[in-house]
Amino acid sequence: MARPEGQPAELCGWQHGAIFLFACCVLVTRRPDAIFHAQFYAEDGHVWFADAYNLGWWHTLLRAQDGYLQTLSRLTAALALLAPLALAPLVLNLTALAVEALPVSLLLSSRTTAWGSLRFRALLAAVYLVLPNCREMLLIVTSSQWILALCAFLVITASAQTTGANRVFDYFVLLLCGLSGPFCFFLAPIAVLLAWRRGEAWRWINACLLAALSLVQAYSLLVMDSGSRSHAPLGASAGLFIRMLAGHIYFGALLGGNGLSGNQSPDVLAVLICVAIGGTAVVAFCFLKSAMEMRLFLVLTGLLLMASLISPAAYPPPGVSRWELLAQVPGIRYWFFPTLAFAWCLLWGIRSRGEILKPVSILLLCLMCVGVVRDWRDAKLRDLHYTEFAQRFQAAPAGTLMTTAENPDGWNIRLIKRRSR
Repeated sequence: MARPEGQPAELCGWQHGAIFLFACCVLVTRRPDAIFHAQFYAEDGHVWFADAYNLGWWHTLLRAQDGYLQTLSRLTAALALLAPLALAPLVLNLTALAVEALPVSLLLSSRTTAWGSLRFRALLAAVYLVLPNCREMLLIVTSSQWILALCAFLVITASAQTTGANRVFDYFVLLLCGLSGPFCFFLAPIAVLLAWRRGEAWRWINACLLAALSLVQAYSLLVMDSGSRSHAPLGASAGLFIRMLAGHIYFGALLGGNGLSGNQSPDVLAVLICVAIGGTAVVAFCFLKSAMEMRLFLVLTGLLLMASLISPAAYPPPGVSRWELLAQVPGIRYWFFPTLAFAWCLLWGIRSRGEILKPVSILLLCLMCVGVVRDWRDAKLRDLHYTEFAQRFQAAPAGTLMTTAENPDGWNIRLIKRRSR
């Protein structure tokens, strides 16, 4: 049957399923070893799985980490306990893969038509999938909370819930996001603003849910785990901010991960200042002229970047401040939202009628291909023979404490063999 004139294009169920699987395949090509040679990475093994195995998964759900409840990671580790020990990293990576592909489905949903036509939303989803300078975001459960925050934002800015399944899905995403990091602090005011502007009852439910979850996370931060954040000197300065903004975010989106932010040359700083001014001008123009959904996304991005830089979970060596450490590290989770926002602003720019912005946006998107190619495949993790460790551990007597190295360098996993049931 032909689509009635004026009715927005909508994908059917099997098309959504196919696109979700396609998105998963694209993400796997960026880090194939996460699936075909799965190993734990950082907190995935050292914290989430080790706590779930050693303490019991039910004891860890209310255990804060870095000041916040992180339920998504805890539940994923609990799920991994059901699999053989050698396959536990694969369970975590597959969960991260599913979460990372979810924004693609949300962007192509008929409930996100306020963002633009189906074709434009497909471009937004494509840029999200190929985004450079996001090494730390690829198929790592610890970083999945940031993807979940993007999903929660798309949910609260979506159109009306038309079915019971929509309502259940929305509340599940908001609940899981609110219990998996501090993002509800920034999402709740946006949800309240949308509810007030549009006067829909279901939006007030979303706002109240996020407000309640903010109180839970505030209790976690102030009472349950108040002293876990880094106490190293912050070392904030205008120069370091410009280096991070231009080097990690604007140049990161165009050229991929680079060392420009850590370069101390005055000539490089002069270039970074010009790039910071130009990139911020593009974002500002997009903010002034775009629809409310894009404006709110830029507001959320600004709030997250500000909070990340005010209190980063960074642990530098003695004599180095946290901002100095961040200036040297590309591809981390703190640059994900700003890099994506800048890339989406460029996409919006090609639709604008500005005589300058449109050709500039087209030129910069073409330049972004350099970053996509450079950062397409993440470096393969060093093989630490986790499977052999799992076999030795399974053969060890109950009560044995065993430790194995974990990526990146300096991390490890400590497990205490449980009695067989």
